[in-house]
Amino acid sequence: MSTAIKNETAEPIPVCKGDLVSPDALRDPFPLYREIRDLGPIVRLEHPDVYAIGRFDDVQQALRLPDVLVSTRGIGFNDIVNAPVEQPPVIRSAGERHKKLRRVITKPLMPAALKEQREMLKSLISSRLDTIVDQGEIDAVPTIARHLPLEAISYLVGLPEEGRANMLRWASASFNSAGPLDRGGTMDPQLAEDFASLREVQTYLLEINPQHLRPGSWAEMLFKAAEAGRLNLEEARAAMSALVLPSLDTTIYAKGNLLYNLGRNPDQWALLRSNPGLVPSAVLEGVRYSATVRWFARVAAQDYRIDDAVIPEGGRVMLLYGAANRDERHYPDPDRFDVTRNPTDQLGWGTGPHMCGGMHLAKLEMEVLLEAMIERVARIEVGDPVIGTNRGLYGFDSLPIRLHSA
Repeated sequence: MSTAIKNETAEPIPVCKGDLVSPDALRDPFPLYREIRDLGPIVRLEHPDVYAIGRFDDVQQALRLPDVLVSTRGIGFNDIVNAPVEQPPVIRSAGERHKKLRRVITKPLMPAALKEQREMLKSLISSRLDTIVDQGEIDAVPTIARHLPLEAISYLVGLPEEGRANMLRWASASFNSAGPLDRGGTMDPQLAEDFASLREVQTYLLEINPQHLRPGSWAEMLFKAAEAGRLNLEEARAAMSALVLPSLDTTIYAKGNLLYNLGRNPDQWALLRSNPGLVPSAVLEGVRYSATVRWFARVAAQDYRIDDAVIPEGGRVMLLYGAANRDERHYPDPDRFDVTRNPTDQLGWGTGPHMCGGMHLAKLEMEVLLEAMIERVARIEVGDPVIGTNRGLYGFDSLPIRLHSA
Protein backbone atom coordinates (compact mmCIF):
# COMPACT_ATOMS: atom_id res chain seq x y z
CA MET A 1 0.00 0.00 0.00
CA SER A 2 1.27 3.49 -0.90
CA THR A 3 0.74 6.48 1.37
CA ALA A 4 1.99 10.00 1.83
CA ILE A 5 3.60 10.37 5.28
CA LYS A 6 5.62 12.67 7.47
CA ASN A 7 8.35 11.75 9.95
CA GLU A 8 7.97 7.99 10.17
CA THR A 9 10.74 5.41 10.51
CA ALA A 10 11.66 3.76 7.23
CA GLU A 11 13.65 0.72 6.19
CA PRO A 12 16.87 1.13 4.16
CA ILE A 13 16.11 1.27 0.44
CA PRO A 14 17.92 -1.33 -1.73
CA VAL A 15 20.25 -0.11 -4.45
CA CYS A 16 20.30 -1.27 -8.08
CA LYS A 17 23.73 -0.93 -9.67
CA GLY A 18 22.49 -1.68 -13.19
CA ASP A 19 22.45 1.21 -15.66
CA LEU A 20 19.02 1.46 -17.27
CA VAL A 21 20.26 3.90 -19.89
CA SER A 22 23.29 1.96 -21.09
CA PRO A 23 22.91 0.99 -24.77
CA ASP A 24 22.56 -2.71 -23.87
CA ALA A 25 19.86 -2.03 -21.27
CA LEU A 26 17.97 0.29 -23.61
CA ARG A 27 17.87 -2.53 -26.18
CA ASP A 28 16.85 -5.15 -23.60
CA PRO A 29 15.55 -3.53 -20.40
CA PHE A 30 13.51 -6.49 -19.18
CA PRO A 31 16.16 -8.26 -17.03
CA LEU A 32 16.83 -5.01 -15.16
CA TYR A 33 13.11 -4.38 -14.81
CA ARG A 34 12.78 -7.75 -13.07
CA GLU A 35 15.78 -7.04 -10.83
CA ILE A 36 14.26 -3.75 -9.73
CA ARG A 37 10.88 -5.37 -9.02
CA ASP A 38 12.54 -8.12 -7.00
CA LEU A 39 14.67 -5.73 -4.94
CA GLY A 40 11.66 -4.01 -3.40
CA PRO A 41 8.76 -1.60 -3.86
CA ILE A 42 11.17 1.35 -3.87
CA VAL A 43 14.70 1.05 -5.25
CA ARG A 44 17.55 3.54 -5.42
CA LEU A 45 19.29 3.63 -8.79
CA GLU A 46 22.97 4.47 -9.11
CA HIS A 47 22.45 5.90 -12.58
CA PRO A 48 20.43 7.94 -12.92
CA ASP A 49 20.64 8.87 -9.24
CA VAL A 50 16.91 8.66 -8.52
CA TYR A 51 14.38 6.43 -6.83
CA ALA A 52 12.55 3.85 -8.93
CA ILE A 53 9.16 2.18 -8.59
CA GLY A 54 8.62 -0.87 -10.79
CA ARG A 55 5.82 -3.04 -9.41
CA PHE A 56 2.42 -2.76 -11.06
CA ASP A 57 0.26 -1.85 -8.07
CA ASP A 58 2.79 0.70 -6.84
CA VAL A 59 3.24 2.41 -10.22
CA GLN A 60 -0.51 2.51 -10.75
CA GLN A 61 -1.06 4.07 -7.32
CA ALA A 62 1.75 6.59 -7.82
CA LEU A 63 0.28 7.80 -11.11
CA ARG A 64 -3.04 8.41 -9.36
CA LEU A 65 -1.55 10.75 -6.74
CA PRO A 66 -0.68 13.86 -8.79
CA ASP A 67 -0.62 16.16 -5.73
CA VAL A 68 1.87 13.95 -3.86
CA LEU A 69 4.12 12.80 -6.70
CA VAL A 70 4.05 15.90 -8.87
CA SER A 71 4.87 16.46 -12.53
CA THR A 72 5.18 20.24 -12.25
CA ARG A 73 8.88 19.96 -11.34
CA GLY A 74 9.67 18.14 -14.57
CA ILE A 75 8.95 14.69 -15.93
CA GLY A 76 12.51 13.96 -17.10
CA PHE A 77 15.89 13.12 -15.62
CA ASN A 78 18.18 16.05 -16.36
CA ASP A 79 18.21 19.69 -15.31
CA ILE A 80 17.96 20.98 -18.87
CA VAL A 81 14.63 19.38 -19.72
CA ASN A 82 13.27 19.93 -16.19
CA ALA A 83 14.07 23.65 -16.11
CA PRO A 84 11.08 25.84 -15.18
CA VAL A 85 9.21 27.31 -18.13
CA GLU A 86 6.68 30.14 -18.22
CA GLN A 87 4.05 28.14 -20.12
CA PRO A 88 4.56 24.46 -19.19
CA PRO A 89 3.10 21.83 -21.52
CA VAL A 90 0.10 19.80 -20.46
CA ILE A 91 2.15 16.95 -18.99
CA ARG A 92 3.90 19.39 -16.62
CA SER A 93 0.79 21.31 -15.60
CA ALA A 94 -1.52 20.65 -12.68
CA GLY A 95 -4.82 21.62 -11.12
CA GLU A 96 -7.36 23.68 -13.00
CA ARG A 97 -4.88 24.69 -15.70
CA HIS A 98 -4.19 21.05 -16.49
CA LYS A 99 -7.89 20.21 -16.60
CA LYS A 100 -8.60 23.16 -18.90
CA LEU A 101 -5.81 22.35 -21.34
CA ARG A 102 -6.54 18.64 -21.39
CA ARG A 103 -10.26 19.18 -21.92
CA VAL A 104 -9.62 21.13 -25.10
CA ILE A 105 -6.79 18.95 -26.42
CA THR A 106 -8.55 15.62 -25.96
CA LYS A 107 -11.88 16.68 -27.46
CA PRO A 108 -11.05 15.41 -31.01
CA LEU A 109 -9.17 12.41 -29.57
CA MET A 110 -12.05 10.76 -27.73
CA PRO A 111 -13.59 7.55 -29.15
CA ALA A 112 -16.81 9.21 -30.29
CA ALA A 113 -14.94 11.91 -32.21
CA LEU A 114 -12.53 9.40 -33.75
CA LYS A 115 -15.28 7.19 -35.17
CA GLU A 116 -15.50 9.34 -38.27
CA GLN A 117 -11.77 8.81 -38.91
CA ARG A 118 -11.84 4.99 -38.72
CA GLU A 119 -12.90 4.37 -42.32
CA MET A 120 -10.31 6.82 -43.65
CA LEU A 121 -7.51 5.32 -41.57
CA LYS A 122 -8.38 1.76 -42.53
CA SER A 123 -8.58 2.68 -46.20
CA LEU A 124 -5.12 4.24 -46.06
CA ILE A 125 -3.47 1.26 -44.40
CA SER A 126 -5.35 -1.22 -46.61
CA SER A 127 -4.06 0.51 -49.72
CA ARG A 128 -0.53 0.36 -48.36
CA LEU A 129 -0.82 -3.37 -47.54
CA ASP A 130 -2.08 -4.09 -51.06
CA THR A 131 1.28 -2.88 -52.40
CA ILE A 132 3.49 -4.96 -50.07
CA VAL A 133 1.77 -8.31 -49.44
CA ASP A 134 3.67 -11.08 -51.27
CA GLN A 135 6.30 -8.56 -52.40
CA GLY A 136 9.23 -10.02 -50.47
CA GLU A 137 11.13 -8.54 -47.56
CA ILE A 138 10.50 -4.94 -46.57
CA ASP A 139 11.30 -2.79 -43.55
CA ALA A 140 8.09 -2.63 -41.51
CA VAL A 141 9.00 0.56 -39.66
CA PRO A 142 9.04 3.11 -42.51
CA THR A 143 6.72 1.10 -44.76
CA ILE A 144 3.93 0.13 -42.35
CA ALA A 145 4.38 1.58 -38.85
CA ARG A 146 5.00 5.17 -39.95
CA HIS A 147 2.40 5.21 -42.71
CA LEU A 148 -0.69 6.37 -40.81
CA PRO A 149 1.05 8.87 -38.51
CA LEU A 150 2.87 10.58 -41.35
CA GLU A 151 0.08 10.42 -43.94
CA ALA A 152 -3.02 10.90 -41.83
CA ILE A 153 -2.23 12.10 -38.34
CA SER A 154 0.08 14.91 -39.38
CA TYR A 155 -2.72 16.02 -41.76
CA LEU A 156 -5.30 15.90 -38.95
CA VAL A 157 -3.02 17.93 -36.66
CA GLY A 158 -2.92 20.42 -39.50
CA LEU A 159 0.52 22.03 -39.34
CA PRO A 160 1.92 23.78 -42.41
CA GLU A 161 4.12 21.57 -44.59
CA GLU A 162 7.33 22.77 -42.93
CA GLY A 163 6.05 21.72 -39.51
CA ARG A 164 4.80 18.35 -40.73
CA ALA A 165 8.18 17.58 -42.27
CA ASN A 166 9.86 18.03 -38.88
CA MET A 167 7.31 16.31 -36.63
CA LEU A 168 9.09 12.94 -36.59
CA ARG A 169 12.44 14.45 -35.60
CA TRP A 170 10.85 16.68 -32.98
CA ALA A 171 8.88 13.79 -31.45
CA SER A 172 11.94 11.57 -31.15
CA ALA A 173 13.93 14.38 -29.58
CA SER A 174 11.26 15.13 -26.99
CA PHE A 175 11.43 11.62 -25.54
CA ASN A 176 15.17 11.01 -25.85
CA SER A 177 16.07 14.36 -24.27
CA ALA A 178 13.98 13.55 -21.18
CA GLY A 179 16.42 10.81 -20.21
CA PRO A 180 19.45 11.26 -17.99
CA LEU A 181 22.76 12.52 -19.29
CA ASP A 182 25.59 10.02 -19.56
CA ARG A 183 27.56 9.05 -16.46
CA GLY A 184 29.56 12.01 -15.20
CA GLY A 185 26.99 14.45 -16.57
CA THR A 186 28.44 14.50 -20.09
CA MET A 187 26.24 14.91 -23.15
CA ASP A 188 26.61 12.75 -26.22
CA PRO A 189 26.22 14.31 -29.69
CA GLN A 190 22.72 12.88 -30.17
CA LEU A 191 21.47 14.52 -26.98
CA ALA A 192 22.98 17.84 -28.06
CA GLU A 193 21.09 17.54 -31.36
CA ASP A 194 17.90 16.69 -29.50
CA PHE A 195 18.10 19.74 -27.26
CA ALA A 196 18.64 21.85 -30.37
CA SER A 197 15.52 20.24 -31.87
CA LEU A 198 13.51 21.10 -28.76
CA ARG A 199 14.57 24.73 -28.98
CA GLU A 200 13.59 24.63 -32.63
CA VAL A 201 10.09 23.28 -31.99
CA GLN A 202 9.53 25.71 -29.12
CA THR A 203 10.40 28.61 -31.42
CA TYR A 204 8.21 27.16 -34.15
CA LEU A 205 5.18 26.86 -31.85
CA LEU A 206 5.66 30.37 -30.49
CA GLU A 207 5.87 31.88 -33.96
CA ILE A 208 3.28 29.81 -35.83
CA ASN A 209 0.61 31.86 -37.58
CA PRO A 210 -2.86 30.40 -36.91
CA GLN A 211 -3.89 31.48 -40.41
CA HIS A 212 -1.41 28.97 -41.84
CA LEU A 213 -3.01 25.98 -40.12
CA ARG A 214 -5.26 23.70 -42.13
CA PRO A 215 -8.88 24.79 -41.69
CA GLY A 216 -10.76 22.36 -39.47
CA SER A 217 -7.56 20.81 -38.12
CA TRP A 218 -6.86 19.88 -34.51
CA ALA A 219 -4.23 22.62 -34.23
CA GLU A 220 -6.65 25.24 -35.51
CA MET A 221 -9.12 24.01 -32.89
CA LEU A 222 -6.74 25.21 -30.15
CA PHE A 223 -6.65 28.74 -31.52
CA LYS A 224 -10.43 28.70 -31.99
CA ALA A 225 -10.64 27.81 -28.29
CA ALA A 226 -8.47 30.85 -27.54
CA GLU A 227 -10.74 33.07 -29.62
CA ALA A 228 -13.73 31.71 -27.67
CA GLY A 229 -12.03 32.42 -24.34
CA ARG A 230 -11.62 28.80 -23.27
CA LEU A 231 -7.82 29.23 -23.44
CA ASN A 232 -5.56 32.23 -23.70
CA LEU A 233 -3.19 32.50 -26.66
CA GLU A 234 -0.15 31.39 -24.65
CA GLU A 235 -2.02 28.31 -23.40
CA ALA A 236 -3.06 27.46 -26.95
CA ARG A 237 0.56 27.56 -28.10
CA ALA A 238 1.71 25.52 -25.09
CA ALA A 239 -1.01 22.96 -25.80
CA MET A 240 0.23 22.59 -29.37
CA SER A 241 3.16 20.49 -28.14
CA ALA A 242 0.70 17.89 -26.82
CA LEU A 243 -0.59 17.41 -30.38
CA VAL A 244 2.73 17.69 -32.21
CA LEU A 245 5.15 15.67 -30.05
CA PRO A 246 3.45 12.56 -28.55
CA SER A 247 1.44 11.50 -31.62
CA LEU A 248 4.19 9.87 -33.68
CA ASP A 249 7.07 7.85 -32.23
CA THR A 250 5.03 6.26 -29.46
CA THR A 251 2.52 4.78 -31.90
CA ILE A 252 5.14 3.98 -34.55
CA TYR A 253 7.16 1.97 -32.05
CA ALA A 254 4.01 0.33 -30.67
CA LYS A 255 3.03 -0.85 -34.16
CA GLY A 256 6.50 -2.20 -34.87
CA ASN A 257 6.50 -4.05 -31.56
CA LEU A 258 3.06 -5.51 -32.29
CA LEU A 259 4.06 -6.72 -35.76
CA TYR A 260 7.22 -8.30 -34.36
CA ASN A 261 5.36 -10.09 -31.55
CA LEU A 262 2.77 -11.47 -33.97
CA GLY A 263 5.51 -12.61 -36.35
CA ARG A 264 7.45 -14.31 -33.57
CA ASN A 265 4.29 -15.99 -32.28
CA PRO A 266 2.54 -17.50 -35.33
CA ASP A 267 0.08 -19.32 -33.08
CA GLN A 268 -1.15 -15.94 -31.81
CA TRP A 269 -1.54 -14.60 -35.34
CA ALA A 270 -3.49 -17.72 -36.32
CA LEU A 271 -5.69 -17.26 -33.26
CA LEU A 272 -6.31 -13.64 -34.17
CA ARG A 273 -7.18 -14.50 -37.77
CA SER A 274 -9.64 -17.15 -36.64
CA ASN A 275 -11.24 -14.75 -34.15
CA PRO A 276 -11.04 -11.11 -35.33
CA GLY A 277 -13.02 -10.10 -32.26
CA LEU A 278 -9.72 -10.40 -30.38
CA VAL A 279 -8.23 -7.39 -32.20
CA PRO A 280 -8.79 -4.90 -29.33
CA SER A 281 -7.34 -7.40 -26.86
CA ALA A 282 -4.32 -8.01 -29.09
CA VAL A 283 -3.62 -4.27 -29.29
CA LEU A 284 -3.71 -3.92 -25.49
CA GLU A 285 -1.52 -6.99 -25.08
CA GLY A 286 0.99 -5.55 -27.52
CA VAL A 287 1.18 -2.35 -25.49
CA ARG A 288 1.44 -4.27 -22.23
CA TYR A 289 4.07 -6.71 -23.43
CA SER A 290 6.44 -4.24 -25.06
CA ALA A 291 5.51 -1.00 -23.21
CA THR A 292 6.80 1.57 -25.67
CA VAL A 293 7.00 4.34 -23.05
CA ARG A 294 9.74 3.25 -20.67
CA TRP A 295 9.20 5.70 -17.80
CA PHE A 296 8.35 9.19 -16.67
CA ALA A 297 9.57 11.11 -13.63
CA ARG A 298 7.73 12.62 -10.69
CA VAL A 299 9.01 14.49 -7.64
CA ALA A 300 7.78 13.72 -4.12
CA ALA A 301 6.07 16.83 -2.75
CA GLN A 302 6.22 15.19 0.69
CA ASP A 303 7.60 11.98 2.14
CA TYR A 304 6.06 9.03 0.29
CA ARG A 305 5.81 5.55 1.78
CA ILE A 306 5.29 2.16 0.19
CA ASP A 307 5.19 -0.53 2.87
CA ASP A 308 8.31 0.14 4.98
CA ALA A 309 10.22 2.12 2.34
CA VAL A 310 10.09 5.91 2.08
CA ILE A 311 10.99 8.36 -0.66
CA PRO A 312 11.93 11.62 1.10
CA GLU A 313 10.34 14.92 0.19
CA GLY A 314 12.05 16.32 -2.90
CA GLY A 315 13.15 12.91 -4.19
CA ARG A 316 12.90 12.41 -7.94
CA VAL A 317 11.14 9.17 -8.83
CA MET A 318 11.32 7.03 -11.96
CA LEU A 319 7.96 5.36 -12.58
CA LEU A 320 8.77 2.30 -14.68
CA TYR A 321 5.83 1.64 -16.99
CA GLY A 322 7.66 -1.17 -18.78
CA ALA A 323 8.56 -2.95 -15.54
CA ALA A 324 5.02 -2.65 -14.17
CA ASN A 325 3.53 -4.20 -17.30
CA ARG A 326 5.71 -7.31 -16.84
CA ASP A 327 5.03 -7.70 -13.10
CA GLU A 328 4.26 -11.32 -12.29
CA ARG A 329 2.54 -10.11 -9.10
CA HIS A 330 -0.22 -8.74 -11.31
CA TYR A 331 -0.14 -10.64 -14.62
CA PRO A 332 0.18 -14.44 -14.75
CA ASP A 333 3.05 -15.52 -16.99
CA PRO A 334 3.81 -11.89 -17.93
CA ASP A 335 6.67 -12.71 -20.30
CA ARG A 336 4.29 -14.55 -22.64
CA PHE A 337 2.58 -12.64 -25.46
CA ASP A 338 -1.08 -13.70 -25.35
CA VAL A 339 -3.73 -12.01 -27.52
CA THR A 340 -6.52 -13.43 -25.33
CA ARG A 341 -5.25 -11.72 -22.17
CA ASN A 342 -7.09 -8.40 -22.73
CA PRO A 343 -5.10 -6.35 -20.18
CA THR A 344 -7.41 -3.34 -19.99
CA ASP A 345 -5.52 -2.01 -16.96
CA GLN A 346 -2.04 -2.13 -18.55
CA LEU A 347 0.07 0.95 -17.86
CA GLY A 348 1.70 1.48 -21.24
CA TRP A 349 -0.40 4.62 -21.61
CA GLY A 350 -0.18 5.52 -17.94
CA THR A 351 -3.21 6.11 -15.73
CA GLY A 352 -4.64 8.88 -13.61
CA PRO A 353 -5.00 12.54 -14.66
CA HIS A 354 -1.92 12.42 -16.91
CA MET A 355 -2.99 9.27 -18.76
CA CYS A 356 -2.02 9.51 -22.43
CA GLY A 357 -4.49 11.83 -24.14
CA GLY A 358 -3.88 10.20 -27.51
CA MET A 359 -4.30 6.59 -26.45
CA HIS A 360 -7.65 6.19 -28.23
CA LEU A 361 -6.06 7.40 -31.45
CA ALA A 362 -3.10 5.01 -31.03
CA LYS A 363 -5.47 2.15 -30.28
CA LEU A 364 -7.54 2.98 -33.37
CA GLU A 365 -4.46 3.06 -35.62
CA MET A 366 -3.35 -0.36 -34.40
CA GLU A 367 -6.83 -1.85 -34.62
CA VAL A 368 -7.37 -0.84 -38.26
CA LEU A 369 -3.88 -2.15 -39.10
CA LEU A 370 -4.73 -5.58 -37.67
CA GLU A 371 -8.18 -5.59 -39.27
CA ALA A 372 -6.69 -4.86 -42.69
CA MET A 373 -3.97 -7.49 -42.19
CA ILE A 374 -6.48 -10.17 -41.17
CA GLU A 375 -8.25 -9.62 -44.49
CA ARG A 376 -5.03 -9.97 -46.51
CA VAL A 377 -2.24 -11.74 -44.62
CA ALA A 378 -2.06 -15.44 -43.79
CA ARG A 379 1.50 -15.56 -42.48
CA ILE A 380 3.96 -13.05 -41.03
CA GLU A 381 7.71 -13.58 -41.16
CA VAL A 382 9.99 -11.25 -39.22
CA GLY A 383 13.76 -11.02 -39.18
CA ASP A 384 16.13 -9.59 -36.60
CA PRO A 385 15.10 -6.02 -35.71
CA VAL A 386 17.35 -3.06 -35.04
CA ILE A 387 16.30 -2.02 -31.54
CA GLY A 388 16.44 1.70 -30.87
CA THR A 389 18.23 3.37 -27.96
CA ASN A 390 15.86 6.28 -27.37
CA ARG A 391 16.08 7.04 -23.64
CA GLY A 392 12.33 7.39 -23.29
CA LEU A 393 10.90 4.84 -25.75
CA TYR A 394 11.37 1.13 -26.42
CA GLY A 395 10.97 -0.12 -29.98
CA PHE A 396 12.53 -0.89 -33.32
CA ASP A 397 14.27 1.47 -35.71
CA SER A 398 14.12 -1.24 -38.37
CA LEU A 399 12.19 -4.52 -38.69
CA PRO A 400 12.58 -6.90 -41.66
CA ILE A 401 9.19 -8.42 -42.48
CA ARG A 402 7.48 -10.52 -45.15
CA LEU A 403 3.70 -10.63 -45.44
CA HIS A 404 2.24 -13.70 -47.18
CA SER A 405 -1.30 -13.78 -48.53
CA ALA A 406 -3.68 -16.68 -48.01
